[in-house]
Amino acid sequence: MKVDIKSVFGDHVNQEVDYVVVKYQDGEIAILKDHIPILLSIEEGYIRLQSEAEVLMCYILQGFLEFSNNTLTIAAYDISVSKTLEEAKEALLADKKVREQQAKEENVDFSKLERDLYNYLKASKAGKI
Repeated sequence: MKVDIKSVFGDHVNQEVDYVVVKYQDGEIAILKDHIPILLSIEEGYIRLQSEAEVLMCYILQGFLEFSNNTLTIAAYDISVSKTLEEAKEALLADKKVREQQAKEENVDFSKLERDLYNYLKASKAGKI
């Protein structure tokens, strides 16, 4: 079966696997080739991608999974892929911290820009006749 995993931050996996195991808030499910169509919402969980060559673990936050026509599509807000679940979870949390820090820095930069714009408009006496 084909697996296509995407997140807000880019593509993560696009490959063939033998089967998939999904752990989500309502339990655990295995999806094999020719499984009936299914749609799941995942708040937090993991996905194990099993093939003859390797096993990949994906730790996922806020996403959904859709399986039909032997294609598994996963769209997530945040997901990390690694060889083990622990590595995937640690990588996701580390990436999340970096993005939070970048967002804080960008917010500070916007505040400075807004303040500078206000001061320039005030100094130029824009809007006064």
